[in-house]
Amino acid sequence: RDPALRGVGGPLTVAPADPVNPVLAACLEAALEAGHPRASDVGGGLEEGFGPVDLNIVGGRRQSAADAYLAPALGRPNLRVVTGALVHRLRIAGGRCTGVDYSVGGQPATVSCSGEVVLAAGAIGSAQLLLQSGIGPPVHLRELGIDVTADLPGVGENLHDHPIANVVYRSARPVPPATHNHGEAFGLVRSDPALDEPDLQILFIDGPGHIPDSAEQGYTIGVAPMRPLSRGTVRLGGPEPGTPPVLDPAYYSDDRDLATVVTGLRMARRIGRASALNSWRDQEVKPGSDMLDDGVLRAYARATLASYCHPVGTCRIGDDDMAVVDRDLRVRGLSGLRVADASVIPAIPSANTNATVYAIAERAAELLGGD
Repeated sequence: RDPALRGVGGPLTVAPADPVNPVLAACLEAALEAGHPRASDVGGGLEEGFGPVDLNIVGGRRQSAADAYLAPALGRPNLRVVTGALVHRLRIAGGRCTGVDYSVGGQPATVSCSGEVVLAAGAIGSAQLLLQSGIGPPVHLRELGIDVTADLPGVGENLHDHPIANVVYRSARPVPPATHNHGEAFGLVRSDPALDEPDLQILFIDGPGHIPDSAEQGYTIGVAPMRPLSRGTVRLGGPEPGTPPVLDPAYYSDDRDLATVVTGLRMARRIGRASALNSWRDQEVKPGSDMLDDGVLRAYARATLASYCHPVGTCRIGDDDMAVVDRDLRVRGLSGLRVADASVIPAIPSANTNATVYAIAERAAELLGGD
């Protein structure tokens, strides 16, 4: 594909499904019939329209970050991997991160560090660990009796995610089982032609989603706002390590996100009614063909709200007072500590976040190596 957008030779094996599941191929044709363009490389980031997406599926199994990056390095003499560990807190002394307290099977342990500690616990876990270590908004920390080691009010703020709503169809014939992935094709579109960029992903899934009888055959057209404006928080549920954090994702707290989803549901239905799906479509099960007006669709979107599992932003990069890390991923006001995961993303990309997180990790490795 376009060498300006893509490299070769990396540890991940990336390619579209070949062949695309027949019901998803029919969904692609239905999208074209509904007036959307075909994208030759929808994963490249510069096209709008519909097409097969890149997957990291090797031999019928998902290739994880551990498969691609960690497993080949396990033999290195300077690497020790500890599994089943619960991190309690970071050790901070004199404005520097000097190590980590953790436990394995209830047995306490400490690792000291004269170089740098790197958090990669995700948009929930990294914020939680900073808060447990006294790094965050002072009012929240003092409420829990945690000593403040660094006043960073942005820790745990700016939580956002891609919510998803689904139009679900009962199939008139058996849907072939997935051999690559359940979501092998999608489209990037604009809810309003006046927008500068796509703000909706419409995803085709070879499964029945919300059909009450799970034995029935079906397929789903998912709708996710890619540029949500709603923002939530991560807070501690208590000072003790292992206490679940308190999450308020605040989905649809900005009404514009809900309006975007309703527009997407209407787009999905137009695709679902196209003649390319005639041989597959039995009937619309969810929301149901009688649910037509905006108010009803808004209620449906709220009632069936689900996460697309792309939380970001709780330790965001930036230069302002609410930023948590700087441009080199260093936690502001401290030395010896960086964050390298989805929590540093200031505003979620118009895509599934997997590849973005890999890019952040590779950049972090370059920064660490350079130092």
